[in-house]
Amino acid sequence: MSLQAFQQAIVELTLAPRRVRRLLQGDLSVLDKYDLTERERQRILFAAGQPGMELNCTIARGNRFEPVAELFPMTCTLLKPVLRELLDEIWEDAPPTNYQFSGEDEAFIKAVRRKLAAGEFAIEYLDEIFSYESSCAELARRMGGETNPNDESEAILEFRHPPDLLLPPLSEYKLPPSGLPTGSYRARLILRGERFDVEMLSAIADPPDSNRPN
Repeated sequence: MSLQAFQQAIVELTLAPRRVRRLLQGDLSVLDKYDLTERERQRILFAAGQPGMELNCTIARGNRFEPVAELFPMTCTLLKPVLRELLDEIWEDAPPTNYQFSGEDEAFIKAVRRKLAAGEFAIEYLDEIFSYESSCAELARRMGGETNPNDESEAILEFRHPPDLLLPPLSEYKLPPSGLPTGSYRARLILRGERFDVEMLSAIADPPDSNRPN
């Protein structure tokens, strides 16, 4: 009997609610990766069906989601209809490598990039908002945690929709209006201390007959 394997199974199941659901539906292969006795398997199956497991899974989901929500609040707002399913998929395929939950943002970034490249998301504005927040995260990493208001870091971004109409509602966790004008909107993203600013550099709108939701 391996107490370490038993504890590892309990912890990893708590952090991956989809696996718990599979286990409760009778898929005992979920436990095959652990060196467990039959008694330990039955104890885990019993524990998985207890109300406390659902609560533990909910708390764990919140802990895993926190670093993603901090870096990609606008992206998550746009992804809201499919966000739970996406997170379950990520966490099913990428269990945490540590219990401080570092690396959750990287797993989220990889998954969204992969699905955007495959055309799996038909969500208006998602690709450019994800690109914008990825640039924000990169600038923050480049600053290395410095919060001196006199320190600055910047990047040049290209939007397909006016950022002054796109970003304000999303900053309040609201969806922007559908069908915003399209064009080429070039902007400078500046991180000053802990504040991000977007300064327009140029705006070339498409002709009215070519404006279509993207």
